[in-house]
Amino acid sequence: MRNPVRFPVDGISLAGTFSLKDDTKGRVPGVVLAHGFAGARYPKMAAHFASLGYGVLELDFRGYGESGGERGHVIPREQVADIGGAVGWLAQRPEIDPERIAVVGSSLGGSIAIMVAAEDKRIKVCVAGCPLAKGDSAFRVQYNTEEKYGAFLKRVDEARRKNERLLRFDLVFIPEKLRGFLPPGTPMEFYADTVDGFLSLNPMAAIGKVSPRPLLIIHAKDDHVVPVADARELAAHGGKTCDLELLETGDHFIFGVDAVGQKIGGWLKRHLPT
Repeated sequence: MRNPVRFPVDGISLAGTFSLKDDTKGRVPGVVLAHGFAGARYPKMAAHFASLGYGVLELDFRGYGESGGERGHVIPREQVADIGGAVGWLAQRPEIDPERIAVVGSSLGGSIAIMVAAEDKRIKVCVAGCPLAKGDSAFRVQYNTEEKYGAFLKRVDEARRKNERLLRFDLVFIPEKLRGFLPPGTPMEFYADTVDGFLSLNPMAAIGKVSPRPLLIIHAKDDHVVPVADARELAAHGGKTCDLELLETGDHFIFGVDAVGQKIGGWLKRHLPT
């Protein structure tokens, strides 16, 4: 079973897809699957998790995909609320055991997953793929000197004053070879408040609160968008129940790789058995 669903958060209609094995009996664990700044969903991963016996909710954050909300305003604290709403929707499903819910997020969604899990005890297990440790990490990949970074922030301030938008690749640079992973219709221009939101993002300050619940951080060493150093730094502060999995290759969009979905699924089965 794979059905489109909608649910409200902060008065905004969010879209998602709920997947569950057709022969499911009784209540099963639930998984919220959250995309990153690119907005790409991961239907293959969702299908794999469902085949393992999980009820899976793929989520479009507000401003993305089929969800409501203004395009170009991507605010992490609002995405925290979106995942909280998705967890609440799952917890009310008759097929789902509300005491066994996981959140799995990619890139910015991985950072958001950590921040939600730190505060929301309904979440029993968390997986963060290629997450940012701090909000400026992705900006500093291309603005890699203080001079360049300062000039970038001045450009953001100017856009704020003029109420102009900033181009996607001027915020988070994605190499040409990876741009095919961007889904059709993804926002390509953003307001300055998106930069403000990124800069307020601080999973490093929150990750210690996820413990003693299990947390997996998975990252590719050759990531060109978010440095692998962020994963190492997060894991160093994640406590004894935090596992770090570093892949030799895969770059940033590892959630689209079948082997990665299988690896995460195996980890879920150990820590949140069906």
